[in-house]
Amino acid sequence: MFSIQGPEARFCDGTTRREMLKVGGLGMTGLGLPHLISNSAAAAPSEAKKRSSSFGKAKNCIILFLSGGAAHLDTFDPKPETPAEIRGEFGTIQTALDGVRVSEYLPKTAKWLDRVVLVRSMTHTSSGHARGGYIMFTGHEYQGSGSDANFMNRKDSPHLGAALAKVSPGEGPMFPFILVPRRLDAGSGRRAGQWGGCLGAKYDPMATGGNPNEDNFKLDHLPLVANRSSELLIRRKRLVDQINTQNRYLQESDLGRTLSQNQQKALDVISSKAVRRAVDLSIADKKVREAYGRNLFGQSTLLGRRLLEAGTRLVQVNWLRTQGKQGYAWDSHRLNFTALRDDLIPPFDQAFTALMNDLEETGQLDETLVVVAGEFGRTPKVTLSTAGREHWPNCFSVMLAGAGIRGGQVYGASDRTGAYPGDLPVSPAELTATIYHCLGVDPETETHDQSGRPFYLTLGSPVEALLT
Repeated sequence: MFSIQGPEARFCDGTTRREMLKVGGLGMTGLGLPHLISNSAAAAPSEAKKRSSSFGKAKNCIILFLSGGAAHLDTFDPKPETPAEIRGEFGTIQTALDGVRVSEYLPKTAKWLDRVVLVRSMTHTSSGHARGGYIMFTGHEYQGSGSDANFMNRKDSPHLGAALAKVSPGEGPMFPFILVPRRLDAGSGRRAGQWGGCLGAKYDPMATGGNPNEDNFKLDHLPLVANRSSELLIRRKRLVDQINTQNRYLQESDLGRTLSQNQQKALDVISSKAVRRAVDLSIADKKVREAYGRNLFGQSTLLGRRLLEAGTRLVQVNWLRTQGKQGYAWDSHRLNFTALRDDLIPPFDQAFTALMNDLEETGQLDETLVVVAGEFGRTPKVTLSTAGREHWPNCFSVMLAGAGIRGGQVYGASDRTGAYPGDLPVSPAELTATIYHCLGVDPETETHDQSGRPFYLTLGSPVEALLT
């Protein structure tokens, strides 16, 4: 852990370092525009980190976010020796990792267990979707109410992708942080933690929008079809610039500068042939599309992988409720086993395996960090009246693979019924710190929000046992 220095520096939401430590805390989807902060503003990696083979090994990262919260006992952490109301309806299968078993409906993923890390001891205390997502996205506990967390606010801690866009955006024209296909909402709200938050609009993600499974899919926010010329848009931007120049207030305002920067960023992206080809799935090999699964999540994962290849630093692929025959999300309060068997596990199993095969065959797995997570798990005990499982943040599973990760292990363990960590608990702050580390960002980095107030990216430390 880092040491606290300096007089009462504040975090994004105005709380002090001391206050944040006391509570145990650590977009509007816009078009992100990265600006690398000066070396003096970011903490330099220690010599020990520089010597670590895992530090900065990941060129980019893709997060497969299973929104709603996957039932860990029915996927990655089965308990076949427990009573039926706990173990559920599914059988288990042996994986490529000796002695480790997973759900019978994960046959493809099971073959990768000797090359991934399965963490079975993730834990936090935020049981609502919005607050649970917030802590997993940012590594910070949400300081407001559960209802407030359903609405994004510029006091929010930034998503780790937004923080990455500021402190280490990478090279090239592509947006450093992209959501595929869109953010996760709660009714008409926009859940906190999915954007630049207190860093400002410059670091908000781009969302692809639309349905990547459509044959004619293109980005909603940018006309990036491969055969579309950028000349028309360049002429339009010149006209907008002329109008802005005549409006001195807009020209000098933060809003005006942000709009101009975003417009220029869009043109930079459009001008890149590699980027334009990446987002045009109509030219992708049909066999490749089939390998990922011709469904929303499968094609979103394929698009996310292509965006990484085009230069995006971090892509988060969100599982949306519109996936599958019945439109189930992983929020399986009712008909848990029907939903998992028919709509949820098989498409994930196929997409994850296709992604891993693709990255391995192209040699890019050694420079890509793959993370599979949700906001929490599900209750160990089945609700018999609904055949469902409820929210359960106290213990659940995540997977990591690729660059910087020491694969072929299960880290941590849940207790006998999968209710609480029995060994080596891992917090979201530690998970985000591990991701930052692999991407070459010191988790102890102190940066500043848009008002100039300092804050740390996370209060967690990387889990050393997960790293090469």
